[in-house]
Amino acid sequence: MKMSSDGECRYSLSHYVEILRAAKERYWLPKVRDVAFGLPDEDFLLIRHDVDINPWAAFTMAELEQREGVETTYYYRLHAPYYNLLDGRVLDLVLRVAEMGHEIGLHHEPGFFLERGLDPVQGVRRDIQTFEDLVGFRTRTIAQHQPAQGPLLDEICPDHPCAYQRDLVVRIPYYGDSGFRWREGCICTKFDKPQVHTLIHPHSWVIDDRPWQDVLRAQTHDLAERLDGEMERYITSVEEYLENRARIDRERAERYGGSPG
Repeated sequence: MKMSSDGECRYSLSHYVEILRAAKERYWLPKVRDVAFGLPDEDFLLIRHDVDINPWAAFTMAELEQREGVETTYYYRLHAPYYNLLDGRVLDLVLRVAEMGHEIGLHHEPGFFLERGLDPVQGVRRDIQTFEDLVGFRTRTIAQHQPAQGPLLDEICPDHPCAYQRDLVVRIPYYGDSGFRWREGCICTKFDKPQVHTLIHPHSWVIDDRPWQDVLRAQTHDLAERLDGEMERYITSVEEYLENRARIDRERAERYGGSPG
């Protein structure tokens, strides 16, 4: 296993590949929807991804999993300050992850509604519908964002069980990589257990060999570059419009009648 100077497993794609290959030899690797409606009798490792920050990082991890012959589950936010599912480029990424065979679902955010004095259950139910309208198909499960920082909603909808249900985080061992620190050691050390659930945040693994603060700053830089590219394309479109405005105004007047505005 890839180890850092302090003897801990690295957060890196190379180590994640090692985890996947070892897991395939030991476990069935279900999606959340395969176990959320009832635990099976067989041994399994449930791998879940919460896309908190960067859907492009999630896409990179999804492609890696596809190359390794693994299908997992990805949950996306509707209220993230870092990305917008209504952006066609982001939505296309999400749909491509689903086309690879991965499960996708809503990473729901009760805090968004509580901060506004709204009913979080009703709000999340609306968000599930919005998410499904965006992706164009029915989803099966959801996962709550930052459940430790607010009330854990037991049941939003019986048709959409949450990945944080007791069967999946209490009845079987649950290990998350939140904050770039495994509380009980890397998931690769837990393969002696028959049934295991792990949370892997893609943004923490796609960039390595630097302190975690710099990993997050690198994610900021990546998102900023993408936004900068969008603004440069907009600048170019405005320049082209100004250069051709007289012709555009004439064509519009001919199309709609009247003088150009």
